[in-house]
Amino acid sequence: MSQLSDNTGVFGIARWQAWAPGVAEPEAWRDWLSEGRCPEPDALPDVSYLPSLLRRRLDRCGRMALATAWPCAEGLASVQSVFASRHGALGRTVELLTALARGEALSPASFSLSVHNSTVGLFSIARGDRGAATAMAAGDDSLGMSLLEGANLIAAGASHVLVCYADDRLPAPYAGTVQDSSHHPFAVSLLLTQAEGAPLTGRLVRSAAGTEELPEPALMRFLLDAQDSIIGVDQPWRLERAHAG
Repeated sequence: MSQLSDNTGVFGIARWQAWAPGVAEPEAWRDWLSEGRCPEPDALPDVSYLPSLLRRRLDRCGRMALATAWPCAEGLASVQSVFASRHGALGRTVELLTALARGEALSPASFSLSVHNSTVGLFSIARGDRGAATAMAAGDDSLGMSLLEGANLIAAGASHVLVCYADDRLPAPYAGTVQDSSHHPFAVSLLLTQAEGAPLTGRLVRSAAGTEELPEPALMRFLLDAQDSIIGVDQPWRLERAHAG
């Protein structure tokens, strides 16, 4: 990860794409912001534009990630990327642990798709993209830390950085063992750029005070309404509007 400082430079947000089950229209996003309510909790995102072999290898969390990341990277031959998820492909890990408990042989394919960088790996394979990629997990702060990493990469001179965050509901037997966000399932991707000419610009500044608002709706409030927001739980950062130059 890039070295942390008290604030990042101004960065642009050239594109963004978010997904939650059954949430598409602005009114539905408003309901989601206030209540975390998803009209179709078991829905799958549309990734029909991906090769069929790749689609079959993706779990729902992976589909969520690529459904938002793919359109943000469209038209770019190569893009540096940061993919984040608190739990990743936990469902596949449960399958592997269950097989171990039963004394069964583990599937190499299932294992390769259970690791935390599997989604960004499939993304790079599908695009034929050799751009540098980072996979992150930082507990409740996974969303905020991925955005901070992307902003620092822009500050270090990168022209484009794709930041993607996705997390699904916890599978049994983990459901209920940790405080699960009411705003999951949720995925969002942002194409960060240098600030000049970007339709939306921002800056992250370390915040002395936290907030009760979850990182997911806090980010969406910034994207939808350009409202300054606190992103983070144990490591709170203030995401605020800024101007280039």
